[in-house]
Amino acid sequence: MKLRIIIYTSIIALLFSSCEKILMEKDPVDDPVNNFENMWTTIDQKYSFFEYKNINWNEIYDKYRPQVSNDMRSYELFEVMAAMMNELKDGHVNLTAPFDISRYDFKKNAPENFDFRLLKDNYIGWDYRITGSLINTTFERQGQPIGYIYYGSFSNTVQSADIDFVVASLWHTKGIILDLRSNGGGNVNNIYRLGSRFADKKRFIYSSILKNGPGHNDFSDAAEVYMEKGGQYQYTKPVILLTNRGCFSATSFFTLAMKAFPHVVQVGDTTGGGLGAPAGFELPNGWGYRFSTSRTFSPDGENLENGIPPDVTVWMDPENALAGQDDIMEKAIEIILSK
Repeated sequence: MKLRIIIYTSIIALLFSSCEKILMEKDPVDDPVNNFENMWTTIDQKYSFFEYKNINWNEIYDKYRPQVSNDMRSYELFEVMAAMMNELKDGHVNLTAPFDISRYDFKKNAPENFDFRLLKDNYIGWDYRITGSLINTTFERQGQPIGYIYYGSFSNTVQSADIDFVVASLWHTKGIILDLRSNGGGNVNNIYRLGSRFADKKRFIYSSILKNGPGHNDFSDAAEVYMEKGGQYQYTKPVILLTNRGCFSATSFFTLAMKAFPHVVQVGDTTGGGLGAPAGFELPNGWGYRFSTSRTFSPDGENLENGIPPDVTVWMDPENALAGQDDIMEKAIEIILSK
């Protein structure tokens, strides 16, 4: 599941002629060529990362337009248009037809860096709590209690009572490992509900701009976003945030937000990115498609669309994993014990 923004379309008043006739726009023509042209033009005017990704959209047009003709089959048109969209190399880009959904696999060349069975067998045990959407428990290392929370999807609602209970139950620990590995994103509201329990004070976490014109650099003014303390408890002892390339969209937003707090350390691999919120559109043939229409920046102005790099980079060694060791967890434990 990915981040959603609601696009409100303005209703433009039509001019009335002296004869009081209303000028009505004709329905767009539904044929392969017009569907292709419709999509290419909409992306050209509204996609937010051409410059950042060094994409020449006119060259993409020249590559794919000759492959489209009005006598081609629907699935053939789908393949051409999906391939064109994937040139954007963006996990928020999809084309949806009744028979298929296209997608760009941004993590296929990255190691998984996560094995939940290994975690259960060697770190957190099998009798962990499941509090709403949060797996949580405590384990010991060198006689010190360490808290562990796993949140698998921002699509699963984090209730205020649940996160308050979890934080209270881990209050006695030396530090918490907040594991978001392979969390593909979801509802942005959960970012603030979860993150506010780890806030020491109100802090500037990122800014966003929205595409608002046909030019590739036509954007709104930046809107600054802050996070502050929320709920009954705020845990401000060491928090180690675990990430891998499977952390996308809302999870990248959350990771960027948490890096604003000095007691939080990100460990593991760079996230999958996805800081451009997607908007949805429809073709004349009824197919839906979506792509990123905003940009988000760190507090120091850096565009991290391709992923949030960790403070400490660690990958799981396959041989160590076979022996029951999660190298990312081991580094997190080491950092907590050193505090």
